[in-house]
Amino acid sequence: MRNATALGTAVDATLPDTDLPWASALNATAQHEEITVSLLTLAVVDDQMRLTGLLRVRSRPDVRLATIPSLEVTLPGGTALRLVDARVQPHGRVTWVSWTYEWPEVVPGRLEGRIDHIELEYRLGGSARVDVLGPWDFSFPVRPPTLVEFAARSDDRIGRA
Repeated sequence: MRNATALGTAVDATLPDTDLPWASALNATAQHEEITVSLLTLAVVDDQMRLTGLLRVRSRPDVRLATIPSLEVTLPGGTALRLVDARVQPHGRVTWVSWTYEWPEVVPGRLEGRIDHIELEYRLGGSARVDVLGPWDFSFPVRPPTLVEFAARSDDRIGRA
């Protein structure tokens, strides 16, 4: 077992030495003008963390995301996590987005996120790009599973073998 020290808001957690991935629901939403960004999940696998969410343009059916928004994620002290990959899957006004970062060695109690601008493409008789200035700010707790939750998952895996 290893003790998890926390930066920012205290997290009382002792994480077992395990290769099991874990995830938690976030439900962190930021809205600016007609654009709503909702971060839905945080998943940790090995040394990487993935944030997934939805981006929605409310009142314009002729709009789509032109580029993947840059989401800067920082620890409470202001240190930015290194972005590894970003993906987008458009569905008209609603777009699924994900960002993958290097996971820090110290489990933070809280993470901050910020999108400064979002580039949209309007499709009216051709296309025109518009850079919508934000910001979209997020602050969310990091909730690693407890020892009991890890033990229950380990029992489930053993029972299925």
